[in-house]
Amino acid sequence: MTNKADYYDLLDVGREADADALKKAFRKKALQFHPDRNSDPAAEDQFKAVNEAYAVLSDPEQRARYDRFGHEAPGGFGGGPGPFGFDPDSVRDVFGGDLFEQLFGAFFRGGNARHGRDVSAGMTVTLEEVAHGADKPLSFARRGVCAICGGDGARPGTRPVRCATCAGVGQVRLRQGFFSMVQPCPDCRGEGTVIASPCEGCRGVGETPQQVTMQIPVPPGIATGHKLRLDGEGHAGRRGGAPGDLYVLIEVEPHAFFERRDDDLVCEVPISFPQAALGATVEVPTLEGKAKVKVPPGTQSGKTLRLRGRGLPAVRGRATGDQLVRLQIETPTHLDPEQRELLERLEATLHGEDGEGTPSRRRSFLDKLKELFD
Repeated sequence: MTNKADYYDLLDVGREADADALKKAFRKKALQFHPDRNSDPAAEDQFKAVNEAYAVLSDPEQRARYDRFGHEAPGGFGGGPGPFGFDPDSVRDVFGGDLFEQLFGAFFRGGNARHGRDVSAGMTVTLEEVAHGADKPLSFARRGVCAICGGDGARPGTRPVRCATCAGVGQVRLRQGFFSMVQPCPDCRGEGTVIASPCEGCRGVGETPQQVTMQIPVPPGIATGHKLRLDGEGHAGRRGGAPGDLYVLIEVEPHAFFERRDDDLVCEVPISFPQAALGATVEVPTLEGKAKVKVPPGTQSGKTLRLRGRGLPAVRGRATGDQLVRLQIETPTHLDPEQRELLERLEATLHGEDGEGTPSRRRSFLDKLKELFD
């Protein structure tokens, strides 16, 4: 059993009410409960219930089934293509054209307004811009509202007119025996309006190509592959629809010195053998300029020094990465006679017959090698 209210009670008419009485009752109730006229939160549900009642009782076949079976009729009840289950043409007849457009135009013309498509564009940023954030200009193409007609597609001084074939609904119903099918109106192509005098600027489309340049806010810490979305900066919507969005795909340029690892920066710095052996103070690049780091005596190639807080900011949060300085000992490729003699003398002092003075890693390697082959 259903708890739905009786259709006759909803319209406040007797069961003997004829078509004219139903129209008057429906008009009165619809005006009373229309959400734009009644601020009561329950008015919208009552409005839908009244529409459903009229949809059934205004159809002779459905009314006969309702009178016999009530809400428990086999197969239930169905209406036309309207949003509340009734045929818009019959409702238009009840209210008249102007009042119908005021009350129901938003429901039946909803298909005319079309959301604009999104636009995708690419932007390249430098590592310095990633570190500090930036506002960068971006040029891209999109379709905007026609400046001549304001987007309605009609020549200035004229207006689109309601399609006579579908009465502005944008749909027509085809009946074949017991079956009916709803399809877009062939004359207005589902728009609900016909443009007799198209705008010369857009040829009736309501949109024209635009080349746009705008400043894009690049947040600190952004990385390659991240997307920025700018609401409402895409293609214009049609017939008053909302515009699409702009999506900007970010690519970070390779840097001459730094390799990025998440929020850390890695930089390789070459040092000489004497600097590695004796220790030294060397200059290294940072995103803020030059900095000095101390190379401890006896540094091995590949040793990494850490400069805390000299990396990149996190794109979300307040943390900042570090800069990692990886030291690489550079071997000279061309020696003059004096340099060669000095290195030979150094080699002789480092590798005596007893192995004393030999660096520990190499001495360990030589010991293992001797054990293996002796």
